[in-house]
Amino acid sequence: MHTSLYPTFSKALLSTVIFSVLFIHTGFAQQLSIKNTSNGKVRVLKQGQKMSFKLVGEDEFTKGKISSFTDSSMVVFMPDEDDVMLRDIKLKEIYSIKKTSTMHKVAQAAGAVVMVGGAVAIFEAPSIAGDDGNDWLVRGAGVVGVALGLLPYLIKTTEYIQGTNVEFTIVK
Repeated sequence: MHTSLYPTFSKALLSTVIFSVLFIHTGFAQQLSIKNTSNGKVRVLKQGQKMSFKLVGEDEFTKGKISSFTDSSMVVFMPDEDDVMLRDIKLKEIYSIKKTSTMHKVAQAAGAVVMVGGAVAIFEAPSIAGDDGNDWLVRGAGVVGVALGLLPYLIKTTEYIQGTNVEFTIVK
């Protein structure tokens, strides 16, 4: 019986073509470019990323997830809104954008663990210290732990205000 390499070759070729199409599709997707005109640094927001934004004339930030882009606007999914879930927002209507970094989220998660450990040390000081009578030393260490765990929550994220050395553009 003669076996052919045709079925194996066609599967490999098909998987390569599918991977290439997906790579090219994601590589050329539209993005929101936030450029600092004073120092030239660029921050890019892609489809599917979460952000907080403030529109012109509003006082509070609104949280949303970028759904898609058009030439001069972006469609944002806003789960907190009551009536409209998807909203088309023109770039000129956006006053400012806040986007937390991954490092900030990791620091907040670690801070939460340190705060819980500090609180446990404060409340369980007599049992941790034992009969030595050093429970105030353990409570002091717990207070320091709570204070250190709180620090990442006090660091504000960068706010990109359009018109003050920052410009928003949609790039392909």
